[in-house]
Amino acid sequence: MEKISVIIPVYNRLEHLRTAFTCLLNQTIAPYEVIITDDGSTDKVTDFIQDLLHRAKFKIKHVYQIDKGFRKTRALNNAVRNCSGDYLIFLDQDLIFPEDLIEKIIYEKEKGRFLMFRAALTSEEERNELIKKIESGETYEKGLSCIPNDEKLKESFKMIKKDKRNNFLYSMKLRKRGSKLVGMLYSLYKKDYVKINGYDEKYQGWGYEDDDLGNRLYKAKIKSKPIFLKNVPLHLWHPFDPTKKKSSNEEYYYTRKKEINNKNYRCEYGYDKSIEDDETGINELN
Repeated sequence: MEKISVIIPVYNRLEHLRTAFTCLLNQTIAPYEVIITDDGSTDKVTDFIQDLLHRAKFKIKHVYQIDKGFRKTRALNNAVRNCSGDYLIFLDQDLIFPEDLIEKIIYEKEKGRFLMFRAALTSEEERNELIKKIESGETYEKGLSCIPNDEKLKESFKMIKKDKRNNFLYSMKLRKRGSKLVGMLYSLYKKDYVKINGYDEKYQGWGYEDDDLGNRLYKAKIKSKPIFLKNVPLHLWHPFDPTKKKSSNEEYYYTRKKEINNKNYRCEYGYDKSIEDDETGINELN
């Protein structure tokens, strides 16, 4: 049976990690392992999930690097370098999701395809209520009852329909690319990730790293497959980060996009060769 590795990049806000981790504990099918890959958080991961570890039916690794600024791409490659799975699920630390997420992914996964999902945004009040409900052991479906604006949930379905339409237009050669990869929640075979050399570690600082990964997957003939979930994943509210108004990666992204269009889909620094040589730490938590 193929092993499933769930990869969660984190940087502080670890109260959100606790809620996402609880959602993983509640899955109808457990993954083989969960890898929490840390971009230098000041808080300790174990301070937030230590009391939950005994419930886990999967292996847990904490992979970490020192804080040298926003290095999400390296953190994600660190995780894949140290994972044992055949199939990878990437999800953000501030995402919560229904109990059948992994079951659905196992049913839908395909070689040469990456699965992608859409999530609905929450307000600060909704986030606080959702965290309480999940901590108290309520089902995810009951937790959704605290989202009074049904249109917000319907919007994620509309986005998936648009993604499917874009894929159809791409198949008819009416678009250069199908639906955009959204880094919040997606999955693919490790073999496909390695084929393009993973995340491009020249993306340092916020912005464009997920879109670049999607561009390179398409050029490597690894296409997207948008997935509907009956119970919509939710993105937990957090304060807006003022450093994310404009990305320093914009110029590099468009330079690389031209190169990728010429089928240069493997990045120079990625899965097989890191751009930096500071040590990566690994702790097995259970």
